[in-house]
Amino acid sequence: MATRNRYYNIEGTIRSGFKLSRDYETLDFSFIKLNDDGVRALVGSRSIKQLKRLTINNNKLTQESGLAIAESKWLENLQSLKLYRNKIGHEGLKALAESDKLPSLKSLRLAHNQIGPEGAKFVAESKNFGGLTSLGLSENNLGDEGIKYLAGAQNLKELEILDLRNNNITDDGATAFSTCTNFPNIQKVELSDNKLTEVGENAMKSFLILNLIHKGIKVSDEGMICDLSNLGIGDLECDYIANYEGFDNLKHLYLELNKITDVGIQKISDSEKMKDLTLLSLDRNKIGDKGVKNIATSSYLNGLTHLMIEYNDITDDGINSISSSENMSNLVRLYIDGNLHTDDGFDTLGNSEYLKQLEYPEFERDEVEIEMVDEEEEFEDIEIEDVEEEEILEDDE
Repeated sequence: MATRNRYYNIEGTIRSGFKLSRDYETLDFSFIKLNDDGVRALVGSRSIKQLKRLTINNNKLTQESGLAIAESKWLENLQSLKLYRNKIGHEGLKALAESDKLPSLKSLRLAHNQIGPEGAKFVAESKNFGGLTSLGLSENNLGDEGIKYLAGAQNLKELEILDLRNNNITDDGATAFSTCTNFPNIQKVELSDNKLTEVGENAMKSFLILNLIHKGIKVSDEGMICDLSNLGIGDLECDYIANYEGFDNLKHLYLELNKITDVGIQKISDSEKMKDLTLLSLDRNKIGDKGVKNIATSSYLNGLTHLMIEYNDITDDGINSISSSENMSNLVRLYIDGNLHTDDGFDTLGNSEYLKQLEYPEFERDEVEIEMVDEEEEFEDIEIEDVEEEEILEDDE
């Protein structure tokens, strides 16, 4: 009875603080020794009907709290639920997984909750978690059995982030997960502090980059486009990009805002998969002169019309390799701002015998020469007209 009285005025407690946002959409009850009775009172209050984010970390919650949250009629707007470091257990997670009263839930974080492989199975079999984009199950002793259950999930198609740190997962579990095709939108699987060797780590890297490539592909009237911008891609991932079997008539490849060096660029430049490429965007990576030279001399990249290499580590030598390469003769637009080149290097572009189609950057000197040629042609036309008039007069005489 004493415990119940502690929470009899839960609506007043909600309104009075505990990190409640002014819009009544965010509520944090972490580190206050809240127990199951408190959670039951909380989720039974109509004051939380606008709630979108609920955090109750480091308390004394058991499976009863999971059941209370699952049965609440006031959480239909809830998007984020964080219950770190409690004792929800697999039965509490089962209640959440079977609940149809959390239709807006996007993020579920249940680290350190004694869930075990049984809890992973309930997640995998749930038909109510289809909207989840982020799932955190770290420190729950899932093991290989648990990650294999997750690999078989059919209703987590929207999941983008999966946190499985410190779960006693080995190469066997990681390899099994890496072969699944049930996560078309996955961008990150966190598996640190497990028992993986290089075998398991490489299997997961392969899984992630292949998923990212597949997600980044779009087909337009011009051909295939692949956007892999700002995904933390490095040289290892470039190997998968260069050898991706799904590229068919790839026209545009966007790789800006990544961690690619000259090593990765060589892999892409040497790939026959790039032979139809007309646009290559590499802004804000770690590319130097060697990488640019690989692009400029590649027989597979001689169809490029647009090349973006801004804000890298390119000097005059790199710019000169473009200016002096016949393979770059189709370039129409070249973006090189933010590099280490000087005006001398820049001027070689305007003087290049191969970059005749280049429209950007503009070179005023070339434009003046073109105008002068046009004027000479006009004078020649006038002279021809004068000759014709003289011939007419002679005929009249």
